[in-house]
Amino acid sequence: MKKAEKILFAVTIAASALISLYYLIYLILCLAGFDAVGMVLFALLVIALVSLPVIFRRQLKKLLGRAFRPLHIIFTSLLCVYLVSLAAFWCYIGFDAAKSSEGYVAASAVNGDTGAGTVIMVFGCHTNGYTPGSTLKLRLDEAYRLLDALPDSICIVSGGQGSNETVSEADSMKRYLCGLGVDPERIYTEDASHSTSENIRFTKEALAEYGIEPERIIGVSTAFHLPRIEMLSRRHGLPMSVCAAPSPNFANYYVSMVREYLSYIKMVFFDELVIDVY
Repeated sequence: MKKAEKILFAVTIAASALISLYYLIYLILCLAGFDAVGMVLFALLVIALVSLPVIFRRQLKKLLGRAFRPLHIIFTSLLCVYLVSLAAFWCYIGFDAAKSSEGYVAASAVNGDTGAGTVIMVFGCHTNGYTPGSTLKLRLDEAYRLLDALPDSICIVSGGQGSNETVSEADSMKRYLCGLGVDPERIYTEDASHSTSENIRFTKEALAEYGIEPERIIGVSTAFHLPRIEMLSRRHGLPMSVCAAPSPNFANYYVSMVREYLSYIKMVFFDELVIDVY
């Protein structure tokens, strides 16, 4: 094997191993209940796609003949591009210094801001009946702090009913906030959306139906979610400030980051508005 070929093969092995490890961790977390079981198949598919060509390299070389080398270069290049994009994504999203409710509370105290004309929008997430899941609960706790600090603000909770849910996320969120002492008349619901894009589009429609013309909208979601929310809110003509809720733990955060990367891919290639851009 020539030196250039050895280097290429070493790069292929390293890139394949890193991507396989990345999705192996995700696979384990899926099996541990941190994500849908169906995503196990996806993780297995990715691992197979990046590892099997390396494992069966000799057989492929014999089968493909002269076409093997250019295909090998293309395969390795794609693996490296994918790794670089993953690293860039984690740096961009994972270390974003998003603003928490504490910043808004402190600013309201200094400026005497009571929240008049402010709408606090909470993005839905999985709920167990009327009991919000751990991620959703943290989002709602952040929203409650804002509602408490801005007594003249109102809230709109956004989220439909998933196939594995018995009530809509919006209904669950409203009940939880009311249980914390928020006046139900301050809370409006949008219970038809099933994606971030729909959260924003349907909320914009709901605000118009309710006759609400906000001076400011503060979107509340988990920190990793906020950069995409900012992009989408601008594209849908509903620009908003954002407020970050923490992830429940590192396992939830890791799973969410894997999914969020895939959401950006979907946004770029499949969402009708991305060409405009999601």
